[in-house]
Amino acid sequence: RNRGIETLMVTGVTTEVCVHTTVREANDRGYRCLVLGDACASYFPEFHEVGLRMIAAQGGIFGWVSTTTEVLAALSGARAAPTLQEAEDRWEPAA
Repeated sequence: RNRGIETLMVTGVTTEVCVHTTVREANDRGYRCLVLGDACASYFPEFHEVGLRMIAAQGGIFGWVSTTTEVLAALSGARAAPTLQEAEDRWEPAA
């Protein structure tokens, strides 16, 4: 907070435990959190998918989910970042 940081981009393993805990704790402390779903993983793919869905549930109640490609494009100015609704509409769990 002393450095003016308001938004965190979160990556790591495991999605359903460590990433979830980090995002929830950061959210409780007032940070906005963006999870890069393709930069997270789990030992169990189904846990990873459910973990991402839980983060993005109800319009991002404690975080948002995006991809590294979308974030890099937005940061480079290659195209406008998708709205939350567009990101939710496009997001599909891995098969």
